[in-house]
Amino acid sequence: MGIPRFGQPGAKINSEYYIQKILKLFLKDDYCRLYPNGDVVFHQDSAPSHASRVTQKFLTDQQVQLLRPQQWMPNSSDAASCDYFLWGHLKNKLNKRRVSTLRGLQKAIREEVKKIPHEMIFWVLKSWPKRCRQIYYAEGRHIEKHR
Repeated sequence: MGIPRFGQPGAKINSEYYIQKILKLFLKDDYCRLYPNGDVVFHQDSAPSHASRVTQKFLTDQQVQLLRPQQWMPNSSDAASCDYFLWGHLKNKLNKRRVSTLRGLQKAIREEVKKIPHEMIFWVLKSWPKRCRQIYYAEGRHIEKHR
């Protein structure tokens, strides 16, 4: 897993902010280290800052292989590993910790992400094609009940 990135409290996450404060750091620090062969497809959700032409052009210019907004599935939260695995996993772990400040929460998130076993991440990523097929056969309806 990459290093968690946090936006500034109250920041409007538009395309420029997303590119400058999130994507550039991700590409510089994580992408090449985690995927040195570039053998990965970058999958985002339909947030406006993700779907914008500016963001799509930036990623294309960086030679990042990605799913374009036209290729995203309905209910893609069922297909995005952060949505179907990471957020629930972190919520479960963080509920067991006493955190009282924003900085403490950010520190706890970083610590818990580092603790996720590589085997678990591999299993989550390996399950992605199956989840996509399930969404397809469900004709875009949610395949899981969200808690």
